[in-house]
Amino acid sequence: MKIIRRIWHCLFASISLIILFLSSSLSVKADAPYDTFSVNGFGRTIFTQPAYEPTGVLAQDIYVTDENGESVYSPLKQPQDLFIDDNDHIYIADTGNNRIVHLDKDGELIRVISVQESPLNQPSGVFVDTNGDIFVADTGNKRVLRLDKDGKLIKEFGRPESKYVDDKFVYEPINMIVDRRGFVFVVSRGTYQGIIQLDPEGEFYGFYGTNVTEVSLMDRVRNIFYTEEQLKRQVRLLPNPIRNIDIDHNGYIYTVSRDKTEQIKKINIRGENQWKDFSFSDNINLDFLRRRTMAQSDEEGPPATEITDVTVDRNGIVTVIDKANAIVAQFNQNGELLFFWGAPVISGSPQVGVTKSPVALDTNSENKIFILDDSLNLVQALQTTDFGHDIQSAYILTQEGKYAESEEYWDKIVKQNALFSPAYEGLARAAFSGEDYEEARELYKLSGDEVGYSDSFWQIRLQWFQKNFAYFANAFLVIGVGTIVGSQYQRKSKRKSKRVKKEKAKKKELTLIEHLKHAFYILIHPLEGFADIRYSNKGGYLSAFVILALVVIVALTRIYYTSFTFQPIPVENLNAGSILLGGTLVWVSWVICHYLIGAIRYGQARFKDVFIGSAYSLIPVFILGLPLALLSNIMTLSEGSIYGFFSSAMIIWCAALFFWMVQALQNYSVGETIVNILLSIFAMIMLWVLIFIIIGLSSETIDFVYTLYQEVTM
Repeated sequence: MKIIRRIWHCLFASISLIILFLSSSLSVKADAPYDTFSVNGFGRTIFTQPAYEPTGVLAQDIYVTDENGESVYSPLKQPQDLFIDDNDHIYIADTGNNRIVHLDKDGELIRVISVQESPLNQPSGVFVDTNGDIFVADTGNKRVLRLDKDGKLIKEFGRPESKYVDDKFVYEPINMIVDRRGFVFVVSRGTYQGIIQLDPEGEFYGFYGTNVTEVSLMDRVRNIFYTEEQLKRQVRLLPNPIRNIDIDHNGYIYTVSRDKTEQIKKINIRGENQWKDFSFSDNINLDFLRRRTMAQSDEEGPPATEITDVTVDRNGIVTVIDKANAIVAQFNQNGELLFFWGAPVISGSPQVGVTKSPVALDTNSENKIFILDDSLNLVQALQTTDFGHDIQSAYILTQEGKYAESEEYWDKIVKQNALFSPAYEGLARAAFSGEDYEEARELYKLSGDEVGYSDSFWQIRLQWFQKNFAYFANAFLVIGVGTIVGSQYQRKSKRKSKRVKKEKAKKKELTLIEHLKHAFYILIHPLEGFADIRYSNKGGYLSAFVILALVVIVALTRIYYTSFTFQPIPVENLNAGSILLGGTLVWVSWVICHYLIGAIRYGQARFKDVFIGSAYSLIPVFILGLPLALLSNIMTLSEGSIYGFFSSAMIIWCAALFFWMVQALQNYSVGETIVNILLSIFAMIMLWVLIFIIIGLSSETIDFVYTLYQEVTM
């Protein structure tokens, strides 16, 4: 019996270990070794489930046959480019080994292309057209080669000859693409003129897709004040050269460069950039990603980017790699961010799926991503997860206008990740196309899309107006008829007697009412009204506090009741306490600093005058702020110019009243008023710097005293 028990125990332990091993292995496969992020409609970086998961490593074990017929290990050496043809075969520009490595779809070596009749020298780019011809950017030999399917040389594209290409032009091709017409677009190292466009015969056709010259503020200042001789001695401003290139199935050409404003461009046949407002740095929070996934940099300032390659899959999904930060980012056809991911590079053996120095990438017919690493000398293969596949499918259906079909995918995405706000936008578009505008408006609000929210409300307002048009027409008719009848009756009637004059001795109005009336009088006669505060005592602390209280109420109303159309911020993110505290501190510091500056500069205003005048100057906020907050809820973005006009008018009106207040109360000229205001603002800044220093020193002093106390009492 003991033996049987031991056997059962051993079997149970073995089965348990097997189950544990299988479960752990499955979890390792399911968990990607990197964090994946996206950005919601309010610009916040959020975590998402992995959109891609690693499937393996390719080109790590390459064996070639030497002269003696023996199989020799020949790994990649500083490869610079990767291309996948229509048959999913993989071509790698093995730059350090002066060859092109050809792999099948599974990563097995098919052949090595070295062009025996004209050996390659540091090839940096490779492209295969629809006919199977292989184009190689032979950088070291300063040429582009066209090879047939068997790797035999067909044509050589050397340095272009044209009157538009001067003698100083440096021709060092690093990559190229070929369009359906057979035109070759060559990217040359350091060429600021743009892409070199060659016709099918290799003749120079022109430059294409040139970047815009970046001009800093100091450059503009130099152009204004420097003489022509000084400008000639300055370094010439030139556009940034293009780094890499790709083409999609619709003929759009994509380029990447180190340009700040045009890091990624989508160019049409006329050379126009379709992504003019696109910015890689604005889409991706590199600081956040570095804090989460990478070692902290000792350098100050934002982390630099070095986008080295771009690829477009069969569905138009654009994927780019940032070599400096070792991250991958993916965008839809309109340049909207889908995902970005990255992981810290751990010393030792490389992790599957984690790139150290990504230099090139491409996608195959199954939309798998293959990333070439020039430091690890291998290719990382990634495939979409169910979550990533659902998002890509939903985006594609939405872009094609198939909103009803996309709704199923967006619902699945929301159930998997409720923070993924683009899903709410997709559902909102589906609801809008189904004319469910109330639902669309709420979903657009969740997605952070104020334009869609406004469009939905416009439709709701239009339907309400059409439904109630008869009531408006009848009311207008009744009012019109009543006005005409009333005016006729007044003309025919005669006055029976003159009105009795009002008694002069009328009950005197309250002082508070008089002061509040004077506050509104200032709006019409500012200089005279502010002067009366100083010389006629037409103002008091009580009325000033009443006006400040009204301004606070209006501010709260604007914070919480302004329409999402004009304030696209979630209510839970609005901190009214912080906003009011900040505004109060600024106003109080203005009163104190302005009074002190006025006293130093021989101003005539008392502290009471400055306090009351500064409060009265905020009256436009009460007059315009409350109606604007309420009217914003019945306005759309089509009336945004009206809303913006009155918002600007409110601010300008307040600023003008503050200016006239200083001039009238202090009895200054216009020039003295400007100087006084600038000095007051400077004093406010110094006051807050001093307060921060005192707070910092106080906390340090308290910590020192407490530490000393602990040591003494030990």
